Order: sequence, then C-alpha cells, then structure tokens
Amino acid sequence: MSQTSVSLPEGELRVARCDTLDKLIAVGDGDAALLYLYILRHGAVTDDKTAMRALHLTQARFERAAFTLNGLTAPPTPAPAEPAKPQAPAYGSDELRRARVDDHKFSAVCQMAEEALGRTLTEGQLRTLLTAYDHLGLSAEAIIEMLSYLKKEKGAVRLADIRREAYAWADMGIISAQDAQAYLSRRAGEKPLLGAIYQALGADTAAPAPKEQRLAAFALSRGFPPESVELAVGRTEKQQGHKSLDYTLGILRQWDSKGVHTISEITALEPETRADKAAVGGTQAAPTDTTTLTAWEEEWAARVKSHRRQTEE
Repeated sequence: MSQTSVSLPEGELRVARCDTLDKLIAVGDGDAALLYLYILRHGAVTDDKTAMRALHLTQARFERAAFTLNGLTAPPTPAPAEPAKPQAPAYGSDELRRARVDDHKFSAVCQMAEEALGRTLTEGQLRTLLTAYDHLGLSAEAIIEMLSYLKKEKGAVRLADIRREAYAWADMGIISAQDAQAYLSRRAGEKPLLGAIYQALGADTAAPAPKEQRLAAFALSRGFPPESVELAVGRTEKQQGHKSLDYTLGILRQWDSKGVHTISEITALEPETRADKAAVGGTQAAPTDTTTLTAWEEEWAARVKSHRRQTEE
C-alpha cells in the first residue's frame, strides 16, 4: 500500500478549514500544525501548561507555535480610515509666476531647486514647490534644507523625490528651519546604525526594498540594535526555512510588546535564544542556571520599568 494512502478509522469527526491547512503547509511550522490539531480535538487552549505537556513542547516552542497560528487564523484587522486630507490647490500659471516674482522667499526656494535639479523649473515643478510652501506650510528655509539634503543624498533629484519628502516632512510636523535641522541631524546620526540594520536583514544598503525600509524604520524607532535584528532573522530562517520579512517583523513586534530589545534582554526573557545568539556577534551568553536567570530577569524588569518611568516623565 502506498505510504500516502491512509485508512481513517471510524470515530468522532472534527472539521478543519482548508484555507488554514493550506497556510500551515505553506509555512511548514510543525509545532503550529500540532497545536492546531490539539485545538481541533480539545477546543480553545485554556491551560497552556496542560497543552504544552500533551504536545511535548517547551514554553518557548509553544509560544512561537501560538504566535504563528494566531497570525494565520486571526481575521485581518481593517485599517482605520484616515481622515481625508485637504486637496492641494490647482495653481494656475499666473499664480505660479506671481508667487515666484512677488515672494522673495519663494523665489529663493525656486533658485535652490534649479540648482538641485540642474535645470530651469517647469510649471509642474513650480507647482510642487508652491504646494509645499503655500499648501503644506513648510517655510522657505525648511524647503531649502530639504532640497539641500536631497541633493546630497541622491545626487540627481527628481520631482517625485521633492513631492514625497515634502509631504513626509509635513506629516512629521517639520515646518521650520529649526525643525529641519534637528531632523536632519538626527538622521545623520542614525545613518550608520540604519546601514547596520540593513546588513542584518541581508538588504542592499544602497537600495533597500520598501518593506526592508519599513522594517528597519520600526527596529530603529523601537531601539532594536542590529544584533537583535540579526537574531530575529536567524530565528525566522530556523522556524520558516526561508527569509520572511513579515515573520521577522512579527518577532520584533512580539519582543517590543514584552519590552525587550537588546540581546541581553531577549536572552534573559527567552533562555533558549542563547544557542541562537551564539551565531550572532555580541557579548558572552548569560549563565543558564535557574537561580541566576531569575535574578537577571528581575534586574531587567526593574531596568525596563525605570526606563519607562523616565520616558513618561
């Protein structure tokens, strides 16, 4: 008889959703599949320890299986509708001409833009600049800082670059020259760290993909060092058998929700990650005896609580 031919004995039946089974097969996570079978047989898990014993899973494996399964079975959360933004005015040719001639500050913006673009401004380019200046409310000085930054970063500046950056700055409240200088100074300081995070992701540091940019921005904003990102990437490949930025981001979000970000904090919370960490350059792994680990976890919790209190103040 073929090994794929299995006779199903008679007995009570349980119904599994085909779409969930397809997703479980696609991710190839045996622990998550085992947990799904357990839930089909016994219903929702109300006692984690009982389920862990029945499935012969460690707490860490059980939590990862539950995390994967929740991601596969949870209904998609509809994104909250963003309030409609006021539509930019459709500036006519006369308005554009008058703005450039009569407003000396806007005239300085146009001159800087021509230097950055390397050519005389077209009507469409003038309209984009006037939108940033008049509609979005960026000061002339802030726009000049933005153009100078784009020229330095990209060399050849495109109209799309100016439009995208202007709207991004407006959304972040970067309106004045002081705002722009503080933002650009922070970006300059973060640049080496951002490059290291891209390397940890295996991204092209010169031209990272949009999803890589979003993941790196999340890691940077939440205080994850490159070593922690590399640990998350390694765990993703170990669990999934392939690279998955969504899965890696899920791991980082889970750590962030628990308040752990550095290698030391993560390994204190999850002792089983020490073996994974051995492949990541960093500090020496912490001791594994239970007494020391408990003390370390308590010390970490106190540090996190202190940091949160200082942040709130």
